Amino acid sequence: MPPHVSRTQPYKVTAIFVTYNMFESALRNIERFLDAVPYGRVILVDNSSSDYRKRERIAQKVMSLPSSCEFVESDKNCRFHAYNLALKKVSEGRIVFRTDDDIFDENVTSELLDIALQGFATTPHVYDGQIQTPQGFQRPLETCIFDYQFLKEILPFKLQGGADWLLLQRAFNMQSVYEAQDVILYKARHGRNM
Repeated sequence: MPPHVSRTQPYKVTAIFVTYNMFESALRNIERFLDAVPYGRVILVDNSSSDYRKRERIAQKVMSLPSSCEFVESDKNCRFHAYNLALKKVSEGRIVFRTDDDIFDENVTSELLDIALQGFATTPHVYDGQIQTPQGFQRPLETCIFDYQFLKEILPFKLQGGADWLLLQRAFNMQSVYEAQDVILYKARHGRNM
């Protein structure tokens, strides 16, 4: 993990990670993010079951998180509830959403943070070895970079299935999107319902 990052400047980006019973995988993705974006902030929301938290000694593992990472324990296994919890702690910069089991090229994230955004940007993604370039809002949330001031206009996430696409639909209806060409997300097949 990177050393302590000074807080003399505003955070340029906050990455919101949500994990469910995959804490070690989340830690690896956090490490990759902070290696590429050492001036970033991470909020890790743990939706894990209480049995998993006890068995895996999550409380002890939280101590290994870098100083630019804030840990939030959620009492609900709901990704959208977790996002809303984390977003209450954000008031500036850019926002990205991350999972615990996909793979991200965070060097691309770092490069895209310097573009002039009018709201948000999207990127293509790879799924099952094939590049995907969706047209419109039906895409993984993790392929987007949001400006906080824009994102707060379309929040909160509704606590229902498809809330990410509902939020993206509002975003696409409000603002033209900057479409980047480089891939950030290499999506895994999910064997669980989040």
